[in-house]
Amino acid sequence: MTSEVVKYHNDLNTVIMRTWTAEEMNFFFAILTKAKEQGLKKLVFDTDELKLLASSSRKYRWEETITTAVKKIGQLTYFEQSERKFRVMTLFEIFEVDLEKRTIEVKVSANFDYILNKLETQFTRYELEEFTSIRSTYAKTMYRLLKQWRTLGQKEFSVEDLKRILDTPKTYRPSEIDRLVLKPILSQLSPYFDNLKVKKIKSNKRGNPVLGYEFTWEPEKSESYDPNKFNKPKQKQKSKSNVPTWSNADYVNTTSEETKAELESKKQEMLSRLDNSEVQTDIYDYLD
Repeated sequence: MTSEVVKYHNDLNTVIMRTWTAEEMNFFFAILTKAKEQGLKKLVFDTDELKLLASSSRKYRWEETITTAVKKIGQLTYFEQSERKFRVMTLFEIFEVDLEKRTIEVKVSANFDYILNKLETQFTRYELEEFTSIRSTYAKTMYRLLKQWRTLGQKEFSVEDLKRILDTPKTYRPSEIDRLVLKPILSQLSPYFDNLKVKKIKSNKRGNPVLGYEFTWEPEKSESYDPNKFNKPKQKQKSKSNVPTWSNADYVNTTSEETKAELESKKQEMLSRLDNSEVQTDIYDYLD
């Protein structure tokens, strides 16, 4: 199967999904993978295909995952607020599941057209297969966030931002963040981010309290993504030959008479220099 690629606007990374299970996240992003660049039309997906994309193997657990995930998708909103105005928007206008027919019908809300369609800048992109292989929900969320900065190779989070984005319990102390949050993140994301490290940013005040965390890794090379690059037939490269072209029986010398005369003049000049040279060139002249 061709590796499926998830791609969406960076704004989606601000949505908190801590209460979601790993399986529910896999289902949701499998839907986004199939819905990207499809506009605002109604889309019908086969649940068996989504199950394969989401790396789910157990039938009954899969149906349970769909049911619980759909409820959370229905509650998934984007909150936008200015000084005197705010609004709440839902990602999907339609999200209908038929477990009997094994189909899912969705329609992206017009307000969120920019999240999945006509993405040219400010987007996050990664392989769905990588995402579904990650088990920790903390690690899955951090994977998405770091992929937003994949070509930079560095991202800092204040303690407050890290706790908010990952939705960690408010009672977590730095030692618990190290053990329960950062440890699984480093363990599960290291295969996908070369030389991944996290450094604590500390204050100079008494006790050196932690102010934030800096994640660093080897930046990915920036290149335009070709979704069909693995499906294109490989072109056979012509083998190079060291045989000169003039050895070919059909070779035609296209050198002009003027150039031939110039080359002949240079040849005679070089021969004349060799005749007048005083440098010893005979090996026997060096023998007693």
